[in-house]
Amino acid sequence: MSVIPCLADRWSEENNNIILAWKQNELSLQPNQDVRKRCYSESHKLLQKTQGIPAATEQLKLELTVSYNTCLFALGFSNPSEMEESLTRSLFRALEAADCPVSSTEPVKLWEDVLRTFGCSVYLPYIHKLLLLQWMLWLMQGQLERVLTLLTQTDSKRECSAPVNLQTETRDLALRLEEDTSLMVAMAAKDLKELLHICTVICQGVEQMKTEKYSEALDVFQEAKGLPSPRSLLAHIHSLTGQTFAKLDQPHCALHYYRKALEVDFSCLGALYQSALVFRQLGNPKAEMEALHLLYSAVQLQSEKGLSSFSLVSPAMLLGGEQMSFISRVPSPSLILHTLANTCVLNGSISDGVECYLDLLASLQSDGKSLVPTENGTCFPRIPMVYLEAGFALLKAQRYSDALVVCEEVITSTLDFIPERLLLDAAEKQHLADSDAVLENMDFVLWAGSARLLQAQAYWKLKDTKEAITHFTRAINQLVKVFVKQKDWKENHLGNSTVMVEKVSTLETAKGQALAGRGLCFLERGQLKEALRDLHLGLQMSPGCKNTEMWLAEILWRLERREEASAHWREAHSTSDRPKSINLPLFLQAWAEETAFDFSDLNKKMEEYIQAKNAKT
Repeated sequence: MSVIPCLADRWSEENNNIILAWKQNELSLQPNQDVRKRCYSESHKLLQKTQGIPAATEQLKLELTVSYNTCLFALGFSNPSEMEESLTRSLFRALEAADCPVSSTEPVKLWEDVLRTFGCSVYLPYIHKLLLLQWMLWLMQGQLERVLTLLTQTDSKRECSAPVNLQTETRDLALRLEEDTSLMVAMAAKDLKELLHICTVICQGVEQMKTEKYSEALDVFQEAKGLPSPRSLLAHIHSLTGQTFAKLDQPHCALHYYRKALEVDFSCLGALYQSALVFRQLGNPKAEMEALHLLYSAVQLQSEKGLSSFSLVSPAMLLGGEQMSFISRVPSPSLILHTLANTCVLNGSISDGVECYLDLLASLQSDGKSLVPTENGTCFPRIPMVYLEAGFALLKAQRYSDALVVCEEVITSTLDFIPERLLLDAAEKQHLADSDAVLENMDFVLWAGSARLLQAQAYWKLKDTKEAITHFTRAINQLVKVFVKQKDWKENHLGNSTVMVEKVSTLETAKGQALAGRGLCFLERGQLKEALRDLHLGLQMSPGCKNTEMWLAEILWRLERREEASAHWREAHSTSDRPKSINLPLFLQAWAEETAFDFSDLNKKMEEYIQAKNAKT
């Protein structure tokens, strides 16, 4: 009988040596993850030793402590089901040591038996440590209902009819968590309880947000701010509070809490990203660009440092990947850089936008990304779109040669994917799969045609009208590969209608711009009949363009067709450019301003003509 106490003393010393090694590692300036793995291995072996002899109350405190430590070290090395099995085995042995039969292997029922058996014993603090582990495992799996059921069992004085609420239960939870100085633990039970409490509350709030119960979520996060928590977690709470205010349409309150999050922990990049979204909503592009600049720099710095966590139990572990991705979601560096580049160009910071686009293209090339495939799982645009936007930005920056080179990349990379002819026929009932294939082919046509169109505009800006006409013609030949058979195709199309109709409208706009551009080149070369033809066709493809109407008036005036000229001039002045029913890609948006010339001479002539005509009548 004297063997068991001797073994218990030796195993207690072994447990304490393992924990001492871990504590020293935690305190070092550069914690070593291998130490944790070694501690887990040694603690697991010790647990097997303690469970290799018959269960008895004499060594129950030791066995439950070793089980607690082993489970904590196992985080990151074992999956939750394996950890749950180990925890269940420890509970069985606890009941066995107390000569109490096991009535059920179902976890909730098993915990009822364990808490009833040890409720008033000296072993309760050790049982409560294992209860924290069960809470941890269920929280990691998002099983909040089971957590609630578990925590309600700890209150033996509760009336059966009393309402239960997880928020209240975690707030009022009374556990015996005093430590045994003779048996060291990897993490103080009090600290683990506090971390579980705050993470459970946050998890509740996130679930409320996901179900769009934003007022309820706000109440949860307001409570969470008053709980003990690490700085990084408090920053996330402020950020989530900001997101909730944003959803409640209170953007200035949202910005206040995003600022508080960054003051607590500047590495809370989710708050910086959400700030940029709010600035966009408020129509403050300068602040949005500043936020995106900071975000991109911070993400780059963070990726260089790496994000390895050496905490034994971290909030990221407890909340799980799905919850943490919601809490701290930040786009990829490529997507941030693209958003920044796009925002700069749209708001007139052309030189900054160009530099961002060039950095982005260099990044895409260094990553070895193909020009054609999508980047799955993100809202990152198709790679050719990025190249076309970069070409457009270079064109705006008057870097015409660079724009030509970038657009040539799109042309050569899409060459093998462009169909000879794509007929859109409403009479043919296309299956969804066929419709997706049609959409893909339309994209290739649009990209190649738009690249030619941008190159033509570059040559036009370089005053090389001959080369510009050549590229406008190539753009037209490319874009007319998509042919709509019926005029009422848009109304009758049975496939992916909304997206399909928008793509057809975008293609028609591009055709209209290419025809009008070629018409202007012909006009500059004095070929008035060819210019008139192309501008008429361009206006048919993309009606409502005020500048095209003005150019037609100019040509008709030169051709002595005064009445027709005045009709187009009146049309141009009766309405502004029609509002677009589709969202045009960035590289097709500047046509109106690029063709906006000084029409003061034409206006003077037309006014005089109309006045003279009116005087005669």
